[in-house]
Formats: sequence, C-alpha cells, structure tokens
Amino acid sequence: MDVLNNKGVKPVLLTLVLVWAAGLLAGQWLVYGQSTGIQRVFTERDAELAGRITRAYPGLTGAEIASLFTAAAGAEDAEAGRAILADAGYTAGTPMRLFPAVWSSYRLHALGAGLTWAIAGVLAMLAVLRFLQRLYRTIDRYQEEVHRIMNGGRSTRIDDTQEGSLSRLAGAINTMIASLQTHLYKEQQSRLFLKDTMTHISHQLKTPLSALFMYNEIMQGELVDNPTVIRFLDKSGQELERMQRLIANLLKMARLDARIIELQMRAVRLNELICRAAGSLETRLERERKRLDLESAGQVTYTCDPEWLLEAVSNLLTNAIDHSAPGGVITARLAETPLLVEIEVADRGEGVHPDDANFLFKPFYRSRFSQDKQGIGIGLSLAKTIIEMHGGFISLDSKPGQGAKFTIHLPKLTNL
Repeated sequence: MDVLNNKGVKPVLLTLVLVWAAGLLAGQWLVYGQSTGIQRVFTERDAELAGRITRAYPGLTGAEIASLFTAAAGAEDAEAGRAILADAGYTAGTPMRLFPAVWSSYRLHALGAGLTWAIAGVLAMLAVLRFLQRLYRTIDRYQEEVHRIMNGGRSTRIDDTQEGSLSRLAGAINTMIASLQTHLYKEQQSRLFLKDTMTHISHQLKTPLSALFMYNEIMQGELVDNPTVIRFLDKSGQELERMQRLIANLLKMARLDARIIELQMRAVRLNELICRAAGSLETRLERERKRLDLESAGQVTYTCDPEWLLEAVSNLLTNAIDHSAPGGVITARLAETPLLVEIEVADRGEGVHPDDANFLFKPFYRSRFSQDKQGIGIGLSLAKTIIEMHGGFISLDSKPGQGAKFTIHLPKLTNL
C-alpha cells in the first residue's frame, strides 16, 4: 500500500496497534477479575447459607448440607425455590443495589473498564494528533514557501528530504515552480525585447513625423486661396496629430506591458487633474467645434499616480471627442461614494453596439458596426491597464445611437 510509504504513518499505525493490544489485554484482565469477583461473591453467599442451615437444622450432617449446593438441581427444585423467594420479593428483577457484594464488584470493574478505554482513547488520539500536526506543519511550510516564491522570493525549490506522498508533492511543486519561473523569465525577456523594439521604431518614426509637421505648418503658413488645399492641409495635420498620439501611446503601452512601471502614489485633487486633461484638449475642441462640460459635486482627493491617471482620463476624453460629431457635447463628471471614486466620461455619438462591448478595450479593435474604419487605436486599452494598476476598473454603458458612457471606478482602499 502506498500510504504505508509515507513517513509518520507507520509509527501511528504501530501506536494504534499497541494501544489496541493493551486495551485487549486490559479487557481480558477485567473480565477475569470480574469472573473471580463473581466467584468470590457466590462462595461467600453459599458459605453464609450453609451456616444458617446448620443452625436451623442441627441434625443434618456436613455432607448432607454440602450436597445441597453441589448436587445437580432439577427444574422442579428451581421453580419451587423461585416461588418461595418471590413471596419475599427476591427475584431476577431485584435492583443490583440491593446486593452489596455484586454492586461493589460491578462498580469496581466498571470504573476499571472506563479508565482503560479512556486511557486507550487518549493515547490513540494523541498519536493521531501528533501525526496530523506534523502533516499540517509540513503543508503549511509548503504553502509559505510557495507564497514566498510567488511574492518574489529567490528560492526556487522546496526543501524536503522525506519520503512518500508529501515528498512527491514537494517534487511536483518544485517542478511547477521551475517551469513557471522559466516561462516568466522568457515572457519578461520577450516583453523587454518588445519594449526596446517599439522604442527604437517610435524614435525612428519621430524624425520623419517631425519633418511632416514642419512641412504641413509651412504650407499652412503660405497664402493659399484654394479651399480644397486648405481642407486637405487641415486633414493632414489631424492625421499627423493622430499618428503622433499613436506613437506616444505605443511607447507607453510597451512600458506598461514590460511591467517596468512603478506607480508614484500621492494624494491628488482629482478636480484639478480632470481640468488638466481637459485643458490639453482645448485646441482640438475649438478646431472641431465640440464642447466639453465638467461636473463635480465638490473637491475630491484621491491617492494615485497623477501622471498615469491623467493619461487614462485624457484617453477617455480623446475617445469621446473622436466619436462626437461637430457641435457635439462631451461630459466629464466626478463623483464620490463612501467606497469608490468615479470619473464618468460621456458623449452623444453613435454609441457602441452590444456585440462590440466585450472587445472594445482590445488594441486596434475595429468594429464591423462602426462607420469609423480606422479602429479605436490603443487609447482605451491603455486606460484600462492604467486603471487596473490602481486597483480599479472601467465600465461601459451604451446603446447604439445614444452615445457611450465610460466610468472609471477607483476603490477607496482605506475604507474597505
């Protein structure tokens, strides 16, 4: 049996067998003692009866009196005797307490049996508890080691020199940990490679992009009377700005994916942070003839990384502007509850189709229901990642043709 190969099982079984054997011997001794006691009681009782018969019937010899106790009695004798004793209230149902010798023997042996089984039970329980204590101590040690390794501990193995199931479990955990750490290392290297690659590509793109910005500004500065040329220059400038935002977001997403970002948490007035995000978009709002309304019930202070949270809010505002028609209104609302801080960004655009809701935060997702053929870029995905790094989440409430409302939910951890 495999269970017998586990360290600690054999000593427990041996202890239980010894306790069982000791209990069996003690039980035999108690039965023998009880039988001896009963024999003594009957002998003393018969001696008393013989003495009474001698005094009552002096003419009987000793042999005749002894034969009354040793000779086999018939059924008629027993029936006659029971009838005589029944008239005196002496029957098999008479309480044991009325027989002092029998009652004393019963109490003595009942106490002995109780103590014997109590001691045996305690010993068996102690043996089992000792085994379980060692078992769970080992399991707790494994758990602590796993948690320590998961939290960044350097050790890559659980030291265990025992045999049996726990040793095999430790070996399996060690194999799993080694495999996970290998995969994590490869993944980290891949993320760093991707980050470095994106950084190099982005830097290479910035130079020609800056030149295109300059060329576009030079052409816009020239006296051009052709409305078509002016319109195309404006569109060219918008696309250049979009490309610039995309490159910047790609760099930020690469840094976040590489997990090399450490949030610099401090208390921030969210009202001012949202105003900063809105201020950075004023020029675009004026150019596209759109309006951004800010609403707040009061000053809200929250502990966060202001620069990254500003990035998330700016991306939601940018997304709302992208999907608002000229003359459209975007609303940014700040609210606070005992457990959450909520930042709501709502537009009155075309809304989100229900089939797109589960994919909206995927980078470069392109909806087959939307008229925007360029997709949504990575702004929403970047915002989602940033908010999740703060322990929060983003929810969406939208119906086709009725606009979309994105809400950032940030937990007030000090109140949880």
